[in-house]
Amino acid sequence: MQNTEFNIMERYLILLDKFVDKIIESGVSEQQLIEKSYLFCAGYYIKYQQEIESLTFSNKDVVLTFLLFSYYNYINGLDNNLIDKVRMRRTCSLLINFIVDNGSQTEKIYVQEKKKYKSYTLKRDLSVKNKRKKYGL
Repeated sequence: MQNTEFNIMERYLILLDKFVDKIIESGVSEQQLIEKSYLFCAGYYIKYQQEIESLTFSNKDVVLTFLLFSYYNYINGLDNNLIDKVRMRRTCSLLINFIVDNGSQTEKIYVQEKKKYKSYTLKRDLSVKNKRKKYGL
């Protein structure tokens, strides 16, 4: 297999497809699949927010915008052997319905995940700073 560079949106679709694969294998309900997929989407966006926003947009419905943007603009650029496009179409459709139908829940999830990620990065940065100070680097 050749080493191919994928942009951040293509990587997102590939990783989401692999994530959905694993979740389906675990035998969870469709509702749990969608909730876990939304959590993945929110987490991915939070982690790569600066890189994504420099490409595209900033909006209060960022996860929905991010999902739609990546799906409609990047899915056709991926080879069929990399992702199951039919399943991704269905997953994206279900995610859109979940986000629209559960606005307050999805907003809470996004805010909670963003706080957790910021806390994690601050702790990591503090740990690195303390190690440098301790060892005189």
